[in-house]
Formats: sequence, C-alpha cells, structure tokens
Amino acid sequence: MSDLTPNDIINQEFRTTLRGYATEQVDEFLQQISDRLFRVMEENQRLNTQADDLRARLQQYQQTEDLVKKALILAERTADEVRQHAHQEADLLRREMERKLDVERDSLEEIRQLRLRAIAELRAVLYSQLALLESQEGPRQHEYPSGREGV
Repeated sequence: MSDLTPNDIINQEFRTTLRGYATEQVDEFLQQISDRLFRVMEENQRLNTQADDLRARLQQYQQTEDLVKKALILAERTADEVRQHAHQEADLLRREMERKLDVERDSLEEIRQLRLRAIAELRAVLYSQLALLESQEGPRQHEYPSGREGV
C-alpha cells in the first residue's frame, strides 16, 4: 500500500448498501482524519527540515572540532620545536662564551707573564745602572726608596 495523503482520504468513495453508515458522518470523520493527517505531515516535514539543519550544524561543529584539534597539535609541535631550538641556541651561545672566556683568560695570563718579564728586565736594567753609578762614585751609602741602605 502506498503512502496515504489527505487528498486520498477526502476523495475516497465508498459503496452504499442498505444498512450503510450515515454518509454525512462518514464524510465529516474523513475530513477530520484528513485535516489531522495533513497537520501530522506538515509537522513531520518541519521536524525533518529541523533534523537536517541540526545534522548540518553538527557536521560543522565536528569539522570545527577537528580543525581545533589539528591546530592544537600543530601548536604543541611548534612549541616543542621552538623550545628545542632555543635550548640548542642557548647551548651554542654558552659554548661560544666559554670559548671566548678561555681565550680571554689565556690573553690575560700572557699579559701577566709579559708584565712580570718587563718588571724583571726593568729591575735588571735599574740594578745594572745603579751598579754603574756606584762604581763611578766610589764607596758610599745610598738610601733606597724601599728604606734599604745600599753598600
């Protein structure tokens, strides 16, 4: 049997018999059934449309959720990469600074050694000049800046 429509109910005709129903009452009842079926069909159509709209919105929300999840995963990966790169960069900078510090320490030690050599050489020159002066003046006592007296 195919789907029954309100028009099918209204247009339905019955045979008449001797002891049949009152046709006015049957027609009135059929009209009520037809009206009710029409309202039910309209409501069903409205609900189907609403269900379709809700399905479409649900699909949009699911797509949005998928995009948000993918974006979150990408953000986490990017953050991990940035963090890793920052650690690598910090390690490189630390090693470079340690290398420069070692070079500076070596330079400082070299300068210290040069200073000590220069003082020793200057002291030797000064002592030799003092000895030369003393040899030309003869034996006499000199007062030295350190408070020592020379012979």
